[in-house]
Amino acid sequence: MTSVTPIAYQHVAYRIILCSIVVATFFDSATANAQSGSFVPVRRSAPRTVSVDAETAWTFRMKQDVVLSSPIVRLGDIIVPLDPNLPQWSRLSRASVGLLPVDGTAMRIDRERLAKLIVRAEATPHAILWVGGESTSIRYLPSAEESQQDTGEPALGHSTIRQTSYHPRIETAATAVPQAALPPEFANRVIAWIEQAIARGDRDLLKRYQLIIDPQQPAMLSLESARGIEQAHFLSPIQEGKCSLYVKSRGLNAAVEATMIAELKENPLAVTTANNLRPGVRIGASDLRTLPIEPENWEDSFYTDPSELIGTETKSYLRKDEPIRIGDVGKPTLIRRGDLLEVRVVNGSISVTTNAKAQGDGAESDLIEIETLDPRKRLIARVVQSGLVEIVTRSPRTR
Repeated sequence: MTSVTPIAYQHVAYRIILCSIVVATFFDSATANAQSGSFVPVRRSAPRTVSVDAETAWTFRMKQDVVLSSPIVRLGDIIVPLDPNLPQWSRLSRASVGLLPVDGTAMRIDRERLAKLIVRAEATPHAILWVGGESTSIRYLPSAEESQQDTGEPALGHSTIRQTSYHPRIETAATAVPQAALPPEFANRVIAWIEQAIARGDRDLLKRYQLIIDPQQPAMLSLESARGIEQAHFLSPIQEGKCSLYVKSRGLNAAVEATMIAELKENPLAVTTANNLRPGVRIGASDLRTLPIEPENWEDSFYTDPSELIGTETKSYLRKDEPIRIGDVGKPTLIRRGDLLEVRVVNGSISVTTNAKAQGDGAESDLIEIETLDPRKRLIARVVQSGLVEIVTRSPRTR
């Protein structure tokens, strides 16, 4: 049996201790790396992208010459969405745009700056469309309450944050603010809404009169937030000239009422037929009536007096309610082609009568061609009355 020396036992013990240290060190390192995550693969999610429909767009209209009672300018103070149901507007309208100089100096803001603010506030790259002016002027005008506080009079017991408000017109004894006006494009749209509302109540009124509304009048400013006109009627008698017009519109938050000045101009009247008339019809008083014609459709060839047409004959097809022009009617036809005629030949005091056949149509005093029966000879005669023509010859001269 082989004997083992103490030195051999020492070498084996050293190896066992060394292996234990290596193994322990490995497990400690693996545990630490696992806890730190350096050996654990991590899946990174793909970056999220926000896609916007190509048809997604917001349309805003910029207010003009805004006067605020607070130096803080908010988005809702200077623009109005054309879509009153825009869901994001309640939050967007409170976004701050900037501060106004407290000395009343006007500040101008353009569309580009507001568009960037809208995109940044919404964090979505919507397409933004505009109507109205390219920029607007804003100025700060403190209210009467703030002016009293500035002069040292007692203030309220606690401070409050006042919401900015938009004043379309403000005039004080010390300062007169220039009157603003609606953008021309929006003003024309409001006038078109007013005309539609008037037509709903009286369809023929705008046919009888031309409506003229000055878009620069102060009452138009109160319709800045209008989204349609519900009512429009005249407060004064309807007649040519200036009249008072009451308007009630649908606003963003509530109904808006205004009283403005409108001018009525009576449209010219033209004679028309009450029914369709074919050519060759003798016109009577019951066949005629007058209708107003818009100035842009008026022609100088229209008849305006019905008495001029009574007893005349249609020369072309006349449609109902169409204005009658010069040339559409004429003198009644007394003789028609193929009629047998009595021909009266007059030579001085001698008169000879014969028969002939008409070769054409003719009214009173018209010259027509006739053909005698025996012998057959073509002559020119003047129409005297129905069935009678006349030929006048000169008496022979004697020397």
